[in-house]
Amino acid sequence: MRRKRFDMGIDKKYKLYVFDLDGTLVDTRVDIARALKYALDASGFEAPDIDQVVTAIGGGARNAVSMLTGLDGGALAPILDTFMKTYEDMCSDSTAVYEGGEALLRRLGQEGARLALVTMKSKNPTHKILETHKLDMFDDVVTFDDKEKRKPEPDILLELLKKYHIGPGDALMIGDTVTDMKFAQAAGVDACAVTFGYGVTEEVLAQEPKYSINSFLDF
Repeated sequence: MRRKRFDMGIDKKYKLYVFDLDGTLVDTRVDIARALKYALDASGFEAPDIDQVVTAIGGGARNAVSMLTGLDGGALAPILDTFMKTYEDMCSDSTAVYEGGEALLRRLGQEGARLALVTMKSKNPTHKILETHKLDMFDDVVTFDDKEKRKPEPDILLELLKKYHIGPGDALMIGDTVTDMKFAQAAGVDACAVTFGYGVTEEVLAQEPKYSINSFLDF
């Protein structure tokens, strides 16, 4: 079977660029791992390593804690509460912007494109990270707390297209996971996979995004 070729670099200017946050614009693994370790230690669970954290990231804090503890429902509440309070305090301590990310946002904004962020992260740490790292350049920021229908359901993307009177062919979703790629597909927009994030590259590319990049310097 002939392997599909993925374009490196973006050969088209879009009117709307939609970014994921964790594993796409910023590397948040260390701070998330620290907060999870604190919360799990306090409840008698084994602390996760970085690889376990990467596997758990992507579906929101509740999903991550559930994956790492095997708990669900009300049993999660005290651990999740401790994690959220701890993480909000330290969410920017060791988090770093991927190379070229800030410059790319500035360039796209200067070119007149609309910029949106759609993340499964909670609202307070999302905005704290954006402000701390000078990434608060988005026209729209949609967090886990803002919508009931979240990625990969297409509703958020469709609302953004409608809001700015932009057709699906003029929007690009940039993310690092299968969920991000399916999010784009469900709304009929092009997708760009970043290969430096938390997703398993082979699985992400199996979704056949229009583009893949190894760095924002390739964008």
